[in-house]
Amino acid sequence: MRPVVRRSLLTRLLTVYLLFVLVVLLGGARINMLVEQRLRSDVQAADQALAEEIARETSLQLLGAEQAIQSLGRLVLASPSAAPATLERLFQAWHGARSDVDHVYWLDPFGAVLVAWPADHVVAGAEFSPPTVVEQALKSDQPAFEVGIVGLASSRLASPGVIIAQAVRSQGHLRGLVAASFSLAELSLPLANVVQAQQRQSKHLMITVIDSNGVVVAASERRRLLETVLSELPGAVQALQGQSLSRSGPGPDGQDWLFSAVPVPKIGWAVVVERPASEALAVVDQFHLWLLLVASLFTLGGLLFWLLLHLRVIRPLQTLASQHQALPASAEAIPTATLQLARQRDEIGDLARSLIRLERDGLRKLSELHTLLETSNAVVRSLDPRAVIEEIMHEVQRLVDVQAVAVLLPDEQGVLRVLQSSGHSERYDRQLSLSPERVSSAAVLALHSGQPVQKLLDGSQPSFAYEDGFRAVLALPIISHHVGSVVLVVHRREPRLFEEHEIQLLSTFANYATLAWEHAVLYERSDERLRAVAQENERLYRRATEEKQRLAAIMESMQDGLLLLGIEGQILYANQAACSIAGLPRTALEGRSIAAFYEALKATGAEAAACARALNQTEPAMFLIENREGTQARALQLRLFAVQSESGETIGRGLLVRDVTRERELDEFKTTLLAAVGHELRTPLAAIKGYASTLLQPDVTWPPEEQQHFLQTIMQEADRLTQLVRNLLDLSRQEAGLLQLRCTAVDPRELVLTVCERTPPGSATVKVAIPAELPPLLVDRGRIEVVLHNLINNAVLYGASQVEIKAWRPADEEALILAVIDDGPGIAPEELPHIFERFYRAPRGRRQHTAGTGLGLAICKAFVEAHGGRIWAQSGPQGTALCFSLPLAPQSALTALHEEGAAEKESETHDGDSNNREGQAHSARRG
Repeated sequence: MRPVVRRSLLTRLLTVYLLFVLVVLLGGARINMLVEQRLRSDVQAADQALAEEIARETSLQLLGAEQAIQSLGRLVLASPSAAPATLERLFQAWHGARSDVDHVYWLDPFGAVLVAWPADHVVAGAEFSPPTVVEQALKSDQPAFEVGIVGLASSRLASPGVIIAQAVRSQGHLRGLVAASFSLAELSLPLANVVQAQQRQSKHLMITVIDSNGVVVAASERRRLLETVLSELPGAVQALQGQSLSRSGPGPDGQDWLFSAVPVPKIGWAVVVERPASEALAVVDQFHLWLLLVASLFTLGGLLFWLLLHLRVIRPLQTLASQHQALPASAEAIPTATLQLARQRDEIGDLARSLIRLERDGLRKLSELHTLLETSNAVVRSLDPRAVIEEIMHEVQRLVDVQAVAVLLPDEQGVLRVLQSSGHSERYDRQLSLSPERVSSAAVLALHSGQPVQKLLDGSQPSFAYEDGFRAVLALPIISHHVGSVVLVVHRREPRLFEEHEIQLLSTFANYATLAWEHAVLYERSDERLRAVAQENERLYRRATEEKQRLAAIMESMQDGLLLLGIEGQILYANQAACSIAGLPRTALEGRSIAAFYEALKATGAEAAACARALNQTEPAMFLIENREGTQARALQLRLFAVQSESGETIGRGLLVRDVTRERELDEFKTTLLAAVGHELRTPLAAIKGYASTLLQPDVTWPPEEQQHFLQTIMQEADRLTQLVRNLLDLSRQEAGLLQLRCTAVDPRELVLTVCERTPPGSATVKVAIPAELPPLLVDRGRIEVVLHNLINNAVLYGASQVEIKAWRPADEEALILAVIDDGPGIAPEELPHIFERFYRAPRGRRQHTAGTGLGLAICKAFVEAHGGRIWAQSGPQGTALCFSLPLAPQSALTALHEEGAAEKESETHDGDSNNREGQAHSARRG
């Protein structure tokens, strides 16, 4: 089945088309899903935006009502008389200015109605209801509100609204309460206007405002006022808890509706916008319709294209393929269908005409083939046996219609095995073995008879060729009495015998192939010895070349300089390290005397006497040359050795030049480390031991202040020892990559001021020039305080009389640069690259006479680089600036910092209120 699929163009095109349709459908489904999600989110966002706008307006209305009640309370206090008539006139004027107010009341401190407007059916002295509003207003200085119906003990007036009450106090004494009922109808009027505007656009919409208990406060339909609808509005509970969300659920008509709920700021209410899901998501349904239409058009167009392709291309190609599998017997035997297709004026017609032309040319050339073979010398162009075999197989496949060719060669036992093949399986090439006793094999029969033998393979006997799909075999012997015989075997897949002209053609060709085979084998045997010698020479040459290249690579990769000298002292070879030490190119050394190398060393600052001694040395020896170029010192170790042959004869000398500067610096570093640490440890230890011995003397009693002074000195010296050990540990952790940071957002100005307060300036004046508006840093505060402390102390130790600390933010970096600038002596330019090294102390100012380990700036560099920053120095003849950069705090860290500050401020406010309340209670108890 697989060969049919592989050979059928119809199946290939159909597979490609179906894959393309599948990809398009999957892509359309994916696009549909993404667009549907986007459209749904847009609809939900629009409803939530509407709900948020209504929530803001509702919040503003209530805030305005509370402010109006507060202003009315102030008017009552400002009234010259508290008589009911005066208050009625005041309430009447205030009620006339507020269309959203149903009733206005003046209550005594116990909640009894003293004055009301309008005064219809209101009896003075009636108890105001609901009482919870009065209780809340008495407990607070702010207005209290509640949604409900005002009820009076002597008059049942149904007036649903938002009831707001405000306690009126004068000089700390409660004079009464002002209360008003704000109409829920007025609160619902903006909602009804929005709904009517949507209805004019043929859109259905419902808007509901509920309080914290789920009671309808305002609605586009007034009949729903004061109804409890919390369970009927999906998402309302979450909105009352401060969340905004959209959710689908059953609507008033039983259909699927979209509910968008948002909280009303500051008052604990919620706004719910409802609309039918079918209307809200109509654009999604319209998109689905268009997508289905496009998919239908695409499918219909594809089917039409496929039908046209099948009728006009695939079917004619199938006809041509089935009728032209072999050459016709004559030109008159060309199929009629091919002649009809050749009349078409398209690519199919061109193909049919080409096939007809090729068949006629083939028929004509077949008759000329005997003459062509007699003059052909294709198989005698090479003297390589395998190349000859390949040429034979190639020519056989070109001459006749066969799918596989093999050349079989008998071994010492006469068993035929594959010498070379084309078109067979790997199993055939490796496992074919035909013994001389297997007379059923065409190859064995042909070799024994010396004549061509052909057979049809029917599967009655096991055969590798039959398993590979071949159904006909022809074996032709190539017999040579000088070099041995081989068998040429050809296979075809069609179950038909070879025609006579094909056998004759191949037999004639086999005669020429025999000559070519003999010539190639004889030439190979005569030249076999020469090839073996040449191969051995080539192997030895390749090995020598590889050894030479390996040796050159080893010498070039050496870190030490290597020079190979002749007997007369001529430089034969110099590696790259030796050229770098001498400062000369290789061409300036090789071929010259060794004296040129020593002259180059002297030019770089080497001691002339040491170079002269080394030049006069002829025996193997080792000596040291000091090389000083400017302020940089270098130590070179030279070892002269003899180069001997395998017989022990001296054939030259070698000079190995090794730079031991780093080793000497390490020795000096160890000495410096021991001296510095020993000195720094000796001073505080001596002080600790001295004061401790003084305190321990049994015959002396020291005053308490002296003992305190001694103990304070011991503590300071112990802290000094601790700091020294901590510095060494921090450096070792930084080098090992184990230095841990606890980064927080830090104000740079506050950080610098704190360090300046803790650092004694001595005789110097410290000035801080840092703008207050710089953004915070994200640093380990303790580490950066150490950096600033060390830099300020460094400036003071260098004899600075004034130290200035600056900070700025570069325009193109998310970092802040801090600089400690002093007016002390400058640092030499050649010392600047080394001042941040451990135990290095620049010889300037008074520093060379002061104590210290030389770790301060090294610790600064370690801490700054651990934060991802960099540190550098700038210096002139007078004054030095030590600058370093630190990263800025991200927005998340700033938000956390602001929240922490707000929390601390709120905590302080609560503490203050608690203290005030406690103080008032204490005063009351005392009174």
